[in-house]
Amino acid sequence: MQPISTTDDIKRLGTILGVWAHPDDETFTSAGIMAAAVQNGQTVVCVTATRGELGIQNESRWPANQLGAIRTHELEQSYEILGIKHHYWLDYADGSCKDCDEAEAVERIAKLIQKYRPDTILTFGPDGMTGHEDHKTASKWAGLAAKHAESKAKMYHMATTEEQYEAIKEADKKFNIYFNIDKPVTCPPDKCAILMQLDDGLYQKKLAALKAMESQTEGLMRVFGGSLRTTFGTEAFVEATNAE
Repeated sequence: MQPISTTDDIKRLGTILGVWAHPDDETFTSAGIMAAAVQNGQTVVCVTATRGELGIQNESRWPANQLGAIRTHELEQSYEILGIKHHYWLDYADGSCKDCDEAEAVERIAKLIQKYRPDTILTFGPDGMTGHEDHKTASKWAGLAAKHAESKAKMYHMATTEEQYEAIKEADKKFNIYFNIDKPVTCPPDKCAILMQLDDGLYQKKLAALKAMESQTEGLMRVFGGSLRTTFGTEAFVEATNAE
């Protein structure tokens, strides 16, 4: 089957549930997909495990003791731009997910799966894309919750193509985007189940949503924003069975 690659194709995803670790994870990985789904009249739901309060970029502008509240407000602004109306915080401490009560977290996500009955679940792959333990744990929780809820949803794991990585490599050197790893595992385009090249309208909406999260993205956008069309303008996912 041809990969999902257009706004019209996005209709095949039905109701979408995203399970992510931090504010901005969903925007970097799937803002265009979600905005296209909203335009199609589909239901989009997002779950965020933490408020990202450890993501300190500039202490003088965004003080650490206020960062959770700042990032909460930024996420709300981003969702307003994208048109997302259904969002849930798990409210675990940033950086602590792997030490949280797994059964509790899985149960909470499973209840949302039962409530919204998604056709599609989007999350990180087992490697967490950047090696971040919170990312890896959110992925694990999503998979366990789907099983616990006896969901028939298709699960997709975020992927990075070699072209995307090459386009962001210099930004990674400066901003340590890939966090705990030297380079992400890349996926050939023909292995992607979703490979969406955002049109100009969706791309501009994604950029606006990212810019709304300035405590995380201001430096990246200021230095590299204009040159990252290839990376940010492509959203790639593989079916979960192909990612494990």
